[in-house]
Amino acid sequence: MGRYAQLCPIIYGEGTINLLGEEVKKLGCTKIMMVSGKTMVKSDTYAKCKKNLLEAGMELVEFNEIVPDPPDSIINKGGEIAREEGVDGIVAVGGGSPMDAAKAINILINNPPPINQYFGNPFYKPGVPVVMVVTTAGTGSESTGIGVVTDTINDVKNSIIGTATLGILDPETTVTVPPETTAYTGMDAFAHAAEAITAKNPNPKSELLASDAIKRIVKYLPIAMEDGKNIEARGNLLLASNFAGIAFNDSLVHLGHAIAHSIGARFHVTHGAVCALATPEVMKYAAEIDSSKVKIVGESMGIIFNGEETEGEIGEIVADTIRKFIKKLKIESLKEFGISKEELVDIAPMVFEDPCYNFVPKELTKDQVVNILINMYDNY
Repeated sequence: MGRYAQLCPIIYGEGTINLLGEEVKKLGCTKIMMVSGKTMVKSDTYAKCKKNLLEAGMELVEFNEIVPDPPDSIINKGGEIAREEGVDGIVAVGGGSPMDAAKAINILINNPPPINQYFGNPFYKPGVPVVMVVTTAGTGSESTGIGVVTDTINDVKNSIIGTATLGILDPETTVTVPPETTAYTGMDAFAHAAEAITAKNPNPKSELLASDAIKRIVKYLPIAMEDGKNIEARGNLLLASNFAGIAFNDSLVHLGHAIAHSIGARFHVTHGAVCALATPEVMKYAAEIDSSKVKIVGESMGIIFNGEETEGEIGEIVADTIRKFIKKLKIESLKEFGISKEELVDIAPMVFEDPCYNFVPKELTKDQVVNILINMYDNY
């Protein structure tokens, strides 16, 4: 059995950012909280969004304190301001962190704080319309039903259940994203797609969208890194991120993200980089369960199989191809990120505690997880 849906309508194309005020007005909003970060607030994209909302007659409350992997404390502060100001809409401008923060803040508009009591808890009063202006091609958060928040009490990443009302994907908003960030966000989307295809509960829509996302990422990510102003590449990466988001929202991500969340929480390494480093070993693991799904990942990358490969060979071929791809993107190794092998192995118990581990296609032992972590370290 497979389930699939699409939670959030999307407006896509060059110049669609100019529709923001009009679309927010259609939702019946009059007082908007703009949720973003300190860097994004200085950008032309943010200025355009602000101007557009003001021209549409919106009153604005600006909350620009979002940081990567937003902690519960910032969410609680944003929620308090939103309640005090009586906002009736939220506009997130940025990548995954502002989008996730906006979803979380929205919960606190009509529900008591702190946000921690809503981790994994869908039972709360609905908030206000939330519009996402997406500026990085990675998380696909505009189309998922979760928002990742750092739980500072337990020093782990956790998730709230929440959706957006509308997503705006304008490739012009992404042209200033630096090459390194472009690589990291692109590989986050790649991991979403690869894990959606190899999930415990796959479905045909997720597989179709995820496969298309991988094809676009393999073709256009190197181009966007080389020439950030290439609108064709930027637009295709936004679509890839969105498609992968829709895909994994239904079939869910699993082992790779459990590992990435754990490493990210302990060592504060960029999420997309760890996703990239985990994916080859996760594909080897997945090939032992259903190599036909891993074969789809490989074929989406352009691999031509002869049909005679064993399950293990399919896993190795796909893993090796992914490694070569991410090396081409100049993503550093875990050692280069300053993590020792001994420190890495120590996070193995955290992997089992991460919510994404609940969706692994096959249970693992601690020794198996340790072995995967060691291979991540040694094989790249």
